[in-house]
Amino acid sequence: MPTKDKEKRNATNRASYHRNKEKRQKRNRENKASAKEKWKIFKSTLACVQCGQAHPATLDFHHIKRHPDNRKVNKLLTNKAYKQAAEEVKKCMVLCSNCHRIHHHNERLEKKKGAEAPLNYHAAESSSSASTSTQSSASSSK
Repeated sequence: MPTKDKEKRNATNRASYHRNKEKRQKRNRENKASAKEKWKIFKSTLACVQCGQAHPATLDFHHIKRHPDNRKVNKLLTNKAYKQAAEEVKKCMVLCSNCHRIHHHNERLEKKKGAEAPLNYHAAESSSSASTSTQSSASSSK
């Protein structure tokens, strides 16, 4: 039963902590290792929504809607807050690092020029290369 006397309660808690310090530290290490492993498994199931790249080391999380409450997933992971990171990922789309940089580059171009920049760089690139190859084959057949 908790005591109402704050000093007595603190002394009891301190004594309990010191009696069980090694057990607590071991349990905390195991819990952190388990959470880290679960995160690795979770991230290995993801792939870039633009190009399909699936290597976990190349994947970034891009917040779909900018909001002051959005938290950086990498900061949460640095602080070992795996549950909070998993919640934050629900607000994000998964992009490989290249597609993520291209996405932000296109956003900056849109903002600067007010023009429509291609959001799917790989699709724009493949369609332009396809039209180029069609034009070259047409000119070679003449």
